[in-house]
Amino acid sequence: MSAGLLLALSWKSALLCCAVLLASLALRARPAAQRVAVLRTGVVALLLLPLLVPALPVLEIAILPAAAPEPALSATADALAVPDPLAGPAASGIDWIALAYTAGAGLVLLRLAFGLLLLRRWIRDAVPVSHPVWQEAFARAAESVRRPVRLLVSLSVVSPLSLGVAPATILIGPDIEQWPDRAAAVIAHEIAHIRRFDWLAMLAGRLALALFWFNPLAWLLVAELTRQTELAADEEAVTHVARTDYAQTLLAVAGGCGAHAACGMAVTRSAMARRIRRVLDAAPRKPANGLACAALIAGMPLGVAPLAATQIVAQPQASVVPRAEPVAVRVAPASPAPRTQAGPVRKPVARAARVPASRRDKPVRVAPVVEAARAPLQSHAPMPGMGHGTAPPTEQRLAAVQRLRSAALEYRDRARNPGLSLDIRQGYRNVAASLADEADKLERQAKQIAGVY
Repeated sequence: MSAGLLLALSWKSALLCCAVLLASLALRARPAAQRVAVLRTGVVALLLLPLLVPALPVLEIAILPAAAPEPALSATADALAVPDPLAGPAASGIDWIALAYTAGAGLVLLRLAFGLLLLRRWIRDAVPVSHPVWQEAFARAAESVRRPVRLLVSLSVVSPLSLGVAPATILIGPDIEQWPDRAAAVIAHEIAHIRRFDWLAMLAGRLALALFWFNPLAWLLVAELTRQTELAADEEAVTHVARTDYAQTLLAVAGGCGAHAACGMAVTRSAMARRIRRVLDAAPRKPANGLACAALIAGMPLGVAPLAATQIVAQPQASVVPRAEPVAVRVAPASPAPRTQAGPVRKPVARAARVPASRRDKPVRVAPVVEAARAPLQSHAPMPGMGHGTAPPTEQRLAAVQRLRSAALEYRDRARNPGLSLDIRQGYRNVAASLADEADKLERQAKQIAGVY
């Protein structure tokens, strides 16, 4: 990953996370399910961002201050130089930025993979629940789910948790199985997670953290999604269980350590008071505004594309073009025409391009291109007694004209690259114009020699 792409992803992901968190905060008086929907949409937008940034056309916004003025470059065609960004940076052996990014993403993915493998082992070693009260509560709650669900007991589980899609699995510990009076509350909470596909949303959040591990706002967004997911499950569970019984169940499992790759009922002691207070709060929430929530969720992905395409660039500078000075050029007549001397010809002067000093490490010069095009013409040196010398054949001059115009066309194509800065593209346009002027001059000389004029 290049430094430019990493910088673009950093500020774009930070802006996206801020917008999602502020939208969730604006819905704090609404049911937790609405906040979960907004936060999930933000996670999906984060996952799409790395795919859209390099794929979409660049939308440049010139809001940065222009670079400090610098002396104009030489305006003659023999000394015009602009950087060549297509040549790429010099080989440095190791791309430390890509290495650091890969290491951070790998650690996050490694932790997720370890959690999934641990859960797989727990499920393999688990046994079906045998207590009749748990079986009855589970059978009653599982009727609301259209997917296969199983209830297992594992010796490795401390607090209840759920995972999977089809089949979905609820794991409880043997100690919790000995509390039949907690069965309805525990199963209602875990069934709520399964009904809402919270496990898939949790996996999407972990993948977003792997992509944006360097952004603290991404960690804050996923943590808020986890917290609001538990609150949404609580709100759904208390519609099937008495609030006091549910609060006592939360107290019983408080401090339990859930798996990193599963949705659990455990709550840390620091957050227990706030969560129990919300459970016992019987005050009705504001009714869900489905239209406003749907518009917010639908509009967020639509705003990701313009955000991904936006590129902040510096404001263009006013280029200073030096005045052209006439340069006399002698043109030898073709044999057997009488010896004549062409009048003064003005040598075209290319406009100067302002180029930041940090980008002048690999210049592209017009002089070598012109010299390469004129190479066949240099072999015709002046002959003694022939005045100005014998002119090269007209065909060679026309071939040189074609080479110069081909080079000019190549630099015009480079100037259309949207990934380059405005100064670089202007410099390429200046090079193309200078080469085209040189080709026109050489073509006029060929026509004069051929006797057209």
